[in-house]
Amino acid sequence: MIFLCCIVFIGYGQINYVANELSLLQKNSEEKLEINTNQNIQKKQKIVTDNQKYIEEIARKDLIITIFFVGSILFLGILFFVFRKYKSEKKSNDNLKKENQKLIEAKIEAEKLTNTKSQFISTVSHELRTPLYGVVGITTLLLEENDIALKHKKLLRSLKFSGDYLLDLINKVLKISKIESNNEKLTKTPTNLFKLSQNLLHSFEYQAKNKNNELILEIPQELPDVLQVDSLKISEILINLIGNSSKFTENGKIWLRIKIISLEKAYITIRYEVEDNGVGIPEDKREFVFEKFSQVGREFNKSEGTGLGLSIVKNLLEMMGSQIHLDSKEGRGTRFYFDLKLEIIKIKEEQDLDTHNNTISNIYRRILVAEDNKINQIVTKNFLNIIGYDCIIVENGFNALQMVQKEDFDLILMDLNMPYLNGTEATKRIREFDQTTPIIALTASELSEVEEECLKIGMNDIINKPLNKNDLKNIIAKHLIH
Repeated sequence: MIFLCCIVFIGYGQINYVANELSLLQKNSEEKLEINTNQNIQKKQKIVTDNQKYIEEIARKDLIITIFFVGSILFLGILFFVFRKYKSEKKSNDNLKKENQKLIEAKIEAEKLTNTKSQFISTVSHELRTPLYGVVGITTLLLEENDIALKHKKLLRSLKFSGDYLLDLINKVLKISKIESNNEKLTKTPTNLFKLSQNLLHSFEYQAKNKNNELILEIPQELPDVLQVDSLKISEILINLIGNSSKFTENGKIWLRIKIISLEKAYITIRYEVEDNGVGIPEDKREFVFEKFSQVGREFNKSEGTGLGLSIVKNLLEMMGSQIHLDSKEGRGTRFYFDLKLEIIKIKEEQDLDTHNNTISNIYRRILVAEDNKINQIVTKNFLNIIGYDCIIVENGFNALQMVQKEDFDLILMDLNMPYLNGTEATKRIREFDQTTPIIALTASELSEVEEECLKIGMNDIINKPLNKNDLKNIIAKHLIH
């Protein structure tokens, strides 16, 4: 503002200066005319012409000064508004920075809470899985006995169903927690989708028989034998979808299909479909069935479940770059489907893929089991005896290390969490002098949380507790059959 006042003052002084100059010039002209009245007319005209030029020159300079003055005022006005706008934007930017910082701090705090929740759920899941191994395992062993009364077998089946249901609930809650905390990762492996789908459908045979449902597998012959895919996540997706169909279908049919959408030299696009002719999903429920804890009303089924299965399906497929789609007519059935583009693996020996090979060598085998839980020791020992293996059990990693130094074993089942010396440290020490004996990790933790570390230190494989007899049989056969 001070600068503006100075410009105005200078301009005003310049105007007064020009006015004074013009007045003086006029006065001088009049005096000259009076003095030279007797001179010739030509000189008078010359004076008039010179004065006129001088006046025009002064007028031109005055115009330039006026333009400069007006331009200066305009420039200062623009500069003033630009400065005000700058101050306003700076204030807004400062406010945005403060808000962004608050959001960043809130995001960090939310991530901390999510990780804490995830860790808590993981710990609780581990602690629940350990006693569940005893419940489900002992129940399974009792069901293997032939001299148990039929009414007792029915009770045992109910007990096993409850144990399996509780285990499934724990797994689903843990899966949701891992997805929310971004700890779920894709691990692609060469996979035979025909065998995978066949085994998954077979696992629902008991449930289908109880509800008088027929399970139908439809897979085209053109499907390549080996595809690169995350087999564990595909299994989780299909288990949830088939389980959902089984829950809401009685005296009906459930189809598991693979359709080929496109087939190229190195890639194939397939569509997985799970369809049933059960009760269907009401139109007003379809928009919400993929949300967490969303369930179809009790009027359709008394045993609704947790409402987590379809939410898990949706999230896992989004990780795999796909989407779940739904077609349903109330009272006529439901069809879920999704598409996947997969890499075709052309060179792979069949025996490397067949992890469900049930052939067991007749050669005598000795297995070392490192397990600190007494009930788990009993269950594992009985499972191994039923499968056809002899075993020696030790209670911690230190005793396992001593036994391997003294005796020869064909395979070691190593629990990860044990007192004195845990399974991880015991494996590291064993691998210092024994590089060949297969070591399989036993854990109640989520496999993806510990698998990388286990393989890195020299373990050959990993299996989740509670152990399933068939899964235990298959993973042992995988590493003992040559």
